[in-house]
Amino acid sequence: MATANSHISLLLLLALVALTPSTSASPNLNLNSASDILHILLQLLGFPPGLIPEPVEHFDISLAGLLPPTVNFTIYFKEPCYVTYVYPNYFAPVFTGKITLGKISGMRGHKDQLPSTSVWTDMYDVTVLGTKLVFKFATETVIYDRAKFEEVKTCTYGPLIPDQSNELFSQVLLFIG
Repeated sequence: MATANSHISLLLLLALVALTPSTSASPNLNLNSASDILHILLQLLGFPPGLIPEPVEHFDISLAGLLPPTVNFTIYFKEPCYVTYVYPNYFAPVFTGKITLGKISGMRGHKDQLPSTSVWTDMYDVTVLGTKLVFKFATETVIYDRAKFEEVKTCTYGPLIPDQSNELFSQVLLFIG
């Protein structure tokens, strides 16, 4: 459970990052790189740092709400980014969504190649459930131990996967989810 101090720390970090409209990656400055700041933000919001691979070119966040602390995010990768956690993951050059304490939702620009279909499938939500992470896809929901996502992976660049997500389906999921 989050304490008052963690909420204060989160609000201070959000205020600090929000004052900078965009954060650019700098390979020589560890805590000033876009990837490092983003990984710290993920941890403050209850997620393991490895959910977002590196290098992140830059990212933008905007405050969407204070209680609970919620931000809209846009993450920019140099090129389409591929990493393997449990199975292959794809991040488009522009990846967007909303993050709050324990939940990332409304994601666009992220797909996984699920073993059940071998098709690149849109991911919509990630929710923290104790020591587990619940991933909601267009076609199924899977649960994995968060320890699989502690290590920050490095992008392997590859081809762009066309966004063929069904906008109506994602709106229905957001409505009922």
